[in-house]
Amino acid sequence: MKKYLPLFIITPLVLFLDHLSKFWIVKNLKRYEEIPVIQGFFEITHVRNPGIAFGMFANWNSQSKLWFFYSITFVAIILMGLMYQKSQSHERKIQIPIALIMGGALGNMTDRMYRGNVVDFLHFHWRDKIVNLGWGDWAYALKLSWPSFNVADIAISCGAIYLAMLILFGHYEEEKSET
Repeated sequence: MKKYLPLFIITPLVLFLDHLSKFWIVKNLKRYEEIPVIQGFFEITHVRNPGIAFGMFANWNSQSKLWFFYSITFVAIILMGLMYQKSQSHERKIQIPIALIMGGALGNMTDRMYRGNVVDFLHFHWRDKIVNLGWGDWAYALKLSWPSFNVADIAISCGAIYLAMLILFGHYEEEKSET
C-alpha cells in the first residue's frame, strides 16, 4: 500500500487543483477576458483549447477528434500505470512524476469530456511583441507569446521533464539496480 501513496495523494490533488482553478475561471471570467498580473508579461485569460498541447489539431473538424484525444490520453494513462506498477515501494523518484502526469492527463481529459474542450488561463508573453525574421526570400513573423495553459498542463510538463531526465541520464536505472 505504501507504494501507491504518491499515486493516491498526488494524482487526486492535481485533479482537484486543476478543476478548482478552471471552475474559478469559468465562473468569474468571460471568454477572452483578461486579468493583468504582470503588465506586458503575464495575464490570467479565459480561453478554450479544442486541440491538444499548444492547440495542435484545434482546427481538425471531425467527429472522431474527441475520441482520438480520449484514446491518446487513455494510452498514456495505461502506460504510466504499467510503469508505476513495475516500480518498487522505495522508488519515489519515478512514482512522483508518473502521478503528476496521470493527474494532469485526467484533469484535461475530464475537462474535454465535460466541456468538449480544455479551459486554459495562464498566458505569458513579452509585451505583445512580434519579431520579424528573414533570410533572403524567406520571412516569418514570430509573436513572443507562449500558448495559454493550465494546472494540468503544468503537472504533465513537470512530470514528463522529470521522468525524461531520470530515464535519459540513467538515474532511474541506477535506483532500480540498488535493490
